Amino acid sequence: IIQRRFGDLSVMNGRFNTSYSHTTHERLQTNPEEWYLYHTLYREARKEWAEIPFEKIAKSLKKRPDWIIGDFGCGEAKLAEMLANKVYSFDHVALNTKVTACDITHVSLEDSTLDVAVFSLSLMGLNYADYLKEAYRTLKFGGLLKIAEPIARWAEKRSELLSKITGAGFLLVGDVVESNQFLYIDAIKTVE
Repeated sequence: IIQRRFGDLSVMNGRFNTSYSHTTHERLQTNPEEWYLYHTLYREARKEWAEIPFEKIAKSLKKRPDWIIGDFGCGEAKLAEMLANKVYSFDHVALNTKVTACDITHVSLEDSTLDVAVFSLSLMGLNYADYLKEAYRTLKFGGLLKIAEPIARWAEKRSELLSKITGAGFLLVGDVVESNQFLYIDAIKTVE
């Protein structure tokens, strides 16, 4: 019954991607079961993937346990589970007490708090550029932005995505890496 009400994973992804984050946030605050269903379906889908983006990102960050990390759209907060780092986890619904429930356009961090801002399959919503601006605000000078997104989602809009990243003030670092079905993008905050 709950899946008939909210749809399958692709229907739910479509709804998240074509809504503004404040609309999604209000909807999920009213109906958190939609968020739980989404993550249950996502967990099942992940079993078929050759690689899991948050695991790949975690592996790249393990060598710097001193870095403070913000996980924007953290889902089940797996990054915080995998790393010894201080990780601030943000999502529409707080799965546990370590997650702050919020619209990730406005997180409860002071300016220049983070060494790394992570978006692992979480640039969902018509106003995703606002998430990037919030990451920029919360990153220290020289801070790292790490993004993993589905290749298929950005196939026709990759230049738009890269433009929104640089438009938020970031400098792209290295090439966009394609691995299995995912894009990996790194950038840094270059101006205070």
